[in-house]
Amino acid sequence: MGGLHGLRKRVRSESGSAIVEFVVLAIPLFIPIFIYLNLFASVSGNEAIVRTLAREGLRAYVASSNDHAGREVSEQAISIIATQLGLVQGEINTLSLRYECSHSPCLSADGRIRLTVSYIDEQSRRRIIASAQEHISPWM
Repeated sequence: MGGLHGLRKRVRSESGSAIVEFVVLAIPLFIPIFIYLNLFASVSGNEAIVRTLAREGLRAYVASSNDHAGREVSEQAISIIATQLGLVQGEINTLSLRYECSHSPCLSADGRIRLTVSYIDEQSRRRIIASAQEHISPWM
């Protein structure tokens, strides 16, 4: 009976050390996972921002009266929206816009316009790119 009592005592005393061993081994494994998830969330947020800029910039363009006004209004809208979405001035300065049109002028009936927007994220130094496309009504 003394042997059984000693075994129970030993098992109880080692149960706390198992928790400590788990924590010591698990924390180094979880740190890279947390870093990756944080980076993934940041990249996803940046991609959502640039998709919004492309869509809204193109909507402003299509709602304009002509190509020249469309580009001006589009660029102004993108600049204002970029500020509202939290881009810092350094990122706004790296904004790049590329318009591709299926017809000339771009605002021609039954045409397609694609706007590609990109900027460089200051934190990761990564270029974030997204495009949006609109179809112009054939009855314009």
